[in-house]
Amino acid sequence: MDDAIYFQVAEAFDRNPFGVPRTGGRISTAFIEFLKLIYTRPEAEIVRHLQVYPFFKTADQAANAAGRPIDEVTAILAGLHARYALMGLPDQDQHALPTIFYLFNFHHRTPEVGPHDIEAARLYQEFFIDEGFYRLFQNSRKGTPVFRAIPVEQSIEAGQTVLSPEEIHDRIEGLQTDYIALVPCPCRVRTEKLGQRECRDRFPIGACMIPGDNGRKFVDLGYGRRATREQALRYADEMMDPGLVASSENALTPDPIVICFCCECCCSHLRGRTRWDNPGAISPSNFFPRAGDDCLMCGACVERCPVGALSLDDEAGRPAPARTNAWAAAYAPWPVPRGP
Repeated sequence: MDDAIYFQVAEAFDRNPFGVPRTGGRISTAFIEFLKLIYTRPEAEIVRHLQVYPFFKTADQAANAAGRPIDEVTAILAGLHARYALMGLPDQDQHALPTIFYLFNFHHRTPEVGPHDIEAARLYQEFFIDEGFYRLFQNSRKGTPVFRAIPVEQSIEAGQTVLSPEEIHDRIEGLQTDYIALVPCPCRVRTEKLGQRECRDRFPIGACMIPGDNGRKFVDLGYGRRATREQALRYADEMMDPGLVASSENALTPDPIVICFCCECCCSHLRGRTRWDNPGAISPSNFFPRAGDDCLMCGACVERCPVGALSLDDEAGRPAPARTNAWAAAYAPWPVPRGP
């Protein structure tokens, strides 16, 4: 089948801060095959004329650009929204291509294995990991980390404090929307389906928090459940208690697109630091862990840190920076490393 139409869809997706996967300067063929699993050819004929969220087009604009009857285009757009293959509010005639984050995770919104899920995961591994797109995905074209860590509200040692403006509770309590959705973590779902999830015995698959209309759409389509603000706060504590890292996009926006609870073996962002030698994959928080004089040298902080930034210093009688670790070395001028 002629792939030209799918290359045009890929070019439409390319107009986003991350770009699209490429090899040797050309759009990845694995990414093209991935698009085929999401959009049929008639759908691709229409979506190639759309823009990436948050830039919307109306059904009439899409029909005019595609040269197709409005009734046909309206029906195709409705079907795409029903699968969450588009973003926007169809009842308000808003239609946009999904962000790269949502696109890559299209097949991993539920733990159940669908018809194309394993093939989609295989193609993802090819263009994201093997071909190295993770670097652009994690750092943007300018090298800026796309995600940043959010400090845990309570540290391991009693009496230690963190900067309250950056606490995860403040992030949730400060949301301008009242709608918060809990959607299964696509990163751990993906590795679970492939039989590669290293953290199966330590962490649940769990859920990401998606606020606002995007979260509402997940719930309406049966991909998630709604949580009150109080439930979201409790859930965040439950996810961080075993050692998951709260993170969100590195941008000054009123509400984040997503709040994730990441592990070091599955997360598309944190793995840049823990698996793929990309120290700029996720921006660290401004939390500086300091052991108190009553430190028991139990090693809990060393064990919990997903990036191995701490080690026990027997001479000092407390944890110290693990200077051989890329995370810790990046902050060598400080007396202690930034926390995960």
